[in-house]
Amino acid sequence: MAKQLKKCSTSTDVEDTTKPWQNELDDSEVILKEQKKEIDEDVKTAFKKKKKVEEYDCNFDNHKEAFGNNHNTIVVKGFDCSLSRDDIKSSLEKHFGSCGEISRVFVPFQCQTGSPLGYAFIDLRNDAKKALTLDGSYLGSLKLEVVMTSSRKEFLQYPNLRGCARCCINMKTRNYDEFLRTGGGRLTPWTPELQQAVAELLKRKPLRRKKCGKPELIIISVVSSTSC
Repeated sequence: MAKQLKKCSTSTDVEDTTKPWQNELDDSEVILKEQKKEIDEDVKTAFKKKKKVEEYDCNFDNHKEAFGNNHNTIVVKGFDCSLSRDDIKSSLEKHFGSCGEISRVFVPFQCQTGSPLGYAFIDLRNDAKKALTLDGSYLGSLKLEVVMTSSRKEFLQYPNLRGCARCCINMKTRNYDEFLRTGGGRLTPWTPELQQAVAELLKRKPLRRKKCGKPELIIISVVSSTSC
């Protein structure tokens, strides 16, 4: 007698064999991913804030303006420091415009705040001594003090400047550029100040002729007036 086969079940239901601890593990992975996403967003936000804080002007960013002092530069004090640097610069250009063509007006400032330090440097293309006649003049209601920079400590340094992290970098970059431009300090740019210094030196020590009739060689070492 033939054996009767059992009828196969047509149900598609599958028995859930997932263990409870696997469900808890999956939930933990989801939580960890969400926490990692939140941390990444917090890091990005903090980085953006830090980057925004670091975006400021350094007093020495413009090498030509910040390191442009020479023996003919005048320093001006007494103007209104509550104004912006651009307003101070334009007002000084108008005030000293009668003294001749102005080649440079630089208003030093604090790096982080941008506040003026209380003095400004002005260069004239012709005779800078004409600007000294405006010493004691008034810019608005304030009395100005006008002197030659070479006689003041502002010639080589910036009083009251606290500085920032970029100041040192800018100074090193400028010194390196000067090192390359002057051939390691062996070449001194021939400037009107240097020409005047050489002329004064030759007046004090004229060329002496040796017995052979040839002039004695004089080695002149002059420090560039624009050096910091």
